[in-house]
Amino acid sequence: MAEAAYETEAASPERAAPLVGLIEEAGEVAMAHFDTLPPGEAVVYVTLTAATAYGRLMLGMWGFQRTADGAVTLIGAMPEQEAARG
Repeated sequence: MAEAAYETEAASPERAAPLVGLIEEAGEVAMAHFDTLPPGEAVVYVTLTAATAYGRLMLGMWGFQRTADGAVTLIGAMPEQEAARG
């Protein structure tokens, strides 16, 4: 069997917009959480959900890290299936 190939390509802004919007919303939640903490390093994982006719749907989980100087970065994302197990 041939080895798997990995490709990385930038998505078009139009197609990426829904996911980018979710990550930005999760970032806002993370920033609000960090504002409740004393200055310094911290990590928070944010899970976003949505209501459906059948119950709540997990959209994804994103991790954010605040460094000692206050900079906040996205440290990772978990697909909904992995986040549901966590």
